[in-house]
Parts: sequence; structure tokens; C-alpha cells
Amino acid sequence: MLGVSVATIRGWADQGRLPSHRTVGGHRRFELDELRDWLAQRGAPVPVRLRPAPGKLELPRCPDLARGLNSRLEAIVERVLEGYDERVPTVAPRRSDVQIRRAAGRFVRVVADSLESGNPSASAGRAEIAGFRGGLQGEGGEAVLAEHARFAAAILQEAQDLLREGAVEEDLALPCLHTILEHALLAVARGFALGHEERVE
Repeated sequence: MLGVSVATIRGWADQGRLPSHRTVGGHRRFELDELRDWLAQRGAPVPVRLRPAPGKLELPRCPDLARGLNSRLEAIVERVLEGYDERVPTVAPRRSDVQIRRAAGRFVRVVADSLESGNPSASAGRAEIAGFRGGLQGEGGEAVLAEHARFAAAILQEAQDLLREGAVEEDLALPCLHTILEHALLAVARGFALGHEERVE
């Protein structure tokens, strides 16, 4: 109904950004009328009725590539860090090495989990949260978008090395990786837009 992942809904409810109620057992409950009002206050279209959840995107599983990328996390981070040079200006402000390492590690895990399961939708919420945090930051928050594009490029380079070396033999590993990266980057952008909208209000 809201067009965001379950993980984002949980986060917004826990932060008090989205109206919700807890049962005695601790489960979150949402009132349809409250959600419609919440959407209307933000200028979003209010659905007449609940739409069925979109089907999940199913891809061939690529566990070898997932393991390979996880094992090369440090190499991926180094590729990202080497891509920065103080002689070349960046479009968005560069964060510290520690922040980049942490964010890159989370993104690699999102991508690897999607490769392992063949279901990029299951991990999209974590990518969306990264974008949401960037959107809430205000000036300089757009760095999260540029940073994740760098992460995706480094992951792709490392994957190509794994395939060239014969460490991964899954026929559809590269096409699946491209789709998963697209899915994850769109989730980051979607989260950023939502976070920016929330901050402006």
C-alpha cells in the first residue's frame, strides 16, 4: 500500500514516523484509515483499497558468487577507496574511510544475500534503509547515492575477476549480479527519496 519494504515500515513504526499500535504480544498493527490519513497529509495518492503485494523477483541462485564476494570484501573496499583521489573532485562529499568500509560491507552483504537466495526483494529493505538515512541528512546526504554506485562498480569488477579466475562457474552469475545491483541501487534511491521527503516536512 505504501510502496516500501516491510523493513522500512518496521523502522518507521518503531521511530514513531508511521502510526501503528502494538498488541499485548508485541506485534505491530496498522489501522487502514490512519494509513490513508498519513498518506494524504504527505500528498501521496490514497488507495481506494489495498493492492496485493507485488510478486517477488525470482532469479537463479548463485551461491558460489555470493561466497566469492563475501570472501573478497576487503578487496572490494580497497577498490572503492582507491577510486578516490584528492586531485579529482567528487560530486558528493567523501565520507571517512571507516564510514565507507562500514557502508560497503553492508551493501556487499545485501548483494551476497540476494545472490544466495535468488530473491533480491528479501534484502532490498536494508538497502532502502541506507538510502533513507542519507535522505534524512540534508546537505551532503546525497553522497549515499554516489557511494553506492561506487560500491556496485567495485563489486562488479571483483565478480568479473572471480569469473575470469574460474572461482565461479555459475552460468548466469553475471546477469543475475547485474539485476541484483540494479534492484539494490533502486532501493537505495527509493529510500533516499523517502528520507529526503520526511526531512523536508
